[in-house]
Amino acid sequence: MKKSSLIAVATALLALSGCADHSAFGPQPGQDEKEYNHFDFSTVNNQVAVNIEYSVNLEAGVFFSIYDQEPGSWVENAYVLKDGIQPLYSGWTSKDGTFSASLSLPSYLKKVYVYTPAMFSTRIMEAEVNGSQINVAEKNYASQAATRATEENTWGAFITDIDLDDWFDWIFNHQSGNNNYSYMVAGKTRPAEYNDGNWKDWLVTYNTQGMLDKKSLIGNNDKKDEDLYLGKQLAGKLYEVHQAVINVNQKECPQELRSEYDMLITKEGEIAINFLGGSTCWNSSLGYYVYRDGQKPASLDQANVVLVFPNTQDGFKTKTYNGESTKGVFTGSCVKLKYYPNIASGSKEGATYKFPAGYRIGFVLATNAWSNRIKNCGSNYRVRSATSSGLSVDRNGKIFDVPRTAVYKYKDKDTNKDYVMVSFEDNTDDNNFSDVVFTLTTRATIDKIPDVDPKVEVNELKGIYAFEDLWPAKGDYDMNDVMTKSTYTKLIDSKNNIYEESYTFKTYGNYATLVSGLAVRLDGVSATDKLEFYVKSADAEEFSVLNTTYDTNDKVVVLANDVNNNKGAEYKVKVIHAEKSPVEKQTIEAEPFIFRAKDADDKVAWWEVHLTGYKPTSKVDTGLFNTGDDCSQPEKDIYYVRKGNYPFAFFLAGATDEDLSPMLDPNNESMPIDKLYSGYSGWVTSNGATNTDWYKSAQ
Repeated sequence: MKKSSLIAVATALLALSGCADHSAFGPQPGQDEKEYNHFDFSTVNNQVAVNIEYSVNLEAGVFFSIYDQEPGSWVENAYVLKDGIQPLYSGWTSKDGTFSASLSLPSYLKKVYVYTPAMFSTRIMEAEVNGSQINVAEKNYASQAATRATEENTWGAFITDIDLDDWFDWIFNHQSGNNNYSYMVAGKTRPAEYNDGNWKDWLVTYNTQGMLDKKSLIGNNDKKDEDLYLGKQLAGKLYEVHQAVINVNQKECPQELRSEYDMLITKEGEIAINFLGGSTCWNSSLGYYVYRDGQKPASLDQANVVLVFPNTQDGFKTKTYNGESTKGVFTGSCVKLKYYPNIASGSKEGATYKFPAGYRIGFVLATNAWSNRIKNCGSNYRVRSATSSGLSVDRNGKIFDVPRTAVYKYKDKDTNKDYVMVSFEDNTDDNNFSDVVFTLTTRATIDKIPDVDPKVEVNELKGIYAFEDLWPAKGDYDMNDVMTKSTYTKLIDSKNNIYEESYTFKTYGNYATLVSGLAVRLDGVSATDKLEFYVKSADAEEFSVLNTTYDTNDKVVVLANDVNNNKGAEYKVKVIHAEKSPVEKQTIEAEPFIFRAKDADDKVAWWEVHLTGYKPTSKVDTGLFNTGDDCSQPEKDIYYVRKGNYPFAFFLAGATDEDLSPMLDPNNESMPIDKLYSGYSGWVTSNGATNTDWYKSAQ
């Protein structure tokens, strides 16, 4: 809900003249004009120009989140998010890796942290806030950028979109000093010993780096198999799918996606594996095995694994690790798999690209099995992650009792084809299931793979609202009579289209003796939107339906008639847009306010407290304005203003429970806000020009 324009004008006049000029308002009939503070107590900068640029090498958006503090830390080779930290904004870049928008962000920001779970991009970047502008570019993080390729390095281009003969010619002419990129027709090296059966390297040939030769790969010049390899555009789309369903806004892979499932072939045909990438410094090996349905091998010793990628390291980089010299695979590498009917007897006889119906295909990742590894990254742990239950083993040889893979399917609307996605966890440190990620393209039919919808639900911290409950009388201005934290949630696709918007309001225990209800005014609701309301008590685990209604006249939803009847409760207001008509940006604004209804039927006017300058509802008792401490002038659209340095209510953008712990401390009850925060007075007297971080404990 917009503030009165006259408040903004008055504030501008005050800034120009250095003192308040009240003559612009003039006395009103039957009302004595009161002097009031023209400062609007806003903690929001509504026009922050944010520009972010990732150096992507494929047509894929990058999901990112903006934080006001370091959101995590590096644990071994994984960036792990801290508990309880919410971003100020989350979204996707365009497919060229860029994002530019004007955002509403807290005024206190001096520095931001931009995090992404994307396996091809720099995990965390920092940027200073320059006035009302934030510029972040991955190219400034070259030492740790995990982009895997540049336009100048042809060998790093997307392998399915280049001529493989040209690619190998380039390698011959650009051998590094340690011959890491020299292709060896003979004398290839095997990976480290597996100690879990005889992995067959019948399918592929590779060099000392672990890179496959061109005979082992499908490229864009293989017209007969062009439907089995991914082009840049489709691979980029699947890369977005992986971000959406595995990593976006998650510390760990969602439990519902983790599975132990070997894919059942219900119609014979060819199968190819397309390498999408990885997010680990470990140099692992990937293989597959085939068995008749119902005859799953008892162990990897009996699985007869066929090697596909001897070295899955694709150039992982951080401040600590650099995988360029141990790189063994390029993003987009595609291998057509073979079925070996006589593999159990050690024979290649009868090998065919057609996999028969009634058989299952499984995959296994041998952690750090390749001998040429990134320095100081992991030990020679014999961890094995398999799609079959009972075949994944930890470093001590003990069978994992939880899945180490995520298997899911995405149906592309443009090609009308299904793409099976497989994501591996190689160790037990982060559970992000992004250490090796690939997709299967098939001419066979694979049954019973769960479909995923790549829409993402993300949360953004808005801040905390604080109210005085004695309006219009003078209060103690400890600002803690009613407090509620606002979190904004949106369901978005990779184009940032929004399908659902919701606000959650968390209340706090307080020591106020007066009854105060909590309501929210919604702005931006359309006739085709669907509204849902929920509540969760402090001791409950799940939300339940809240029995309330939406007043279309005032655009108001009553959340609680007395917040003290359910202290610590959370209230959720959800707006669901029409499925075929998502909105392109946030359209729903939610303004909470406190109220008292004088009778159950609302036939008598309400007592209401809103933020400085915000209009009341049509139910308000207008006789209360311009009485006591209140200096409102309804005829001028001026509401909830007063003389002095305290408001009746304010919104503290980006505030957390920790920030406002002094206000929630019972020992500070009735203590004015400026006595709790030393920077408060300077903030008010400067009209918000200084001390903008007065309430931030971490600043």
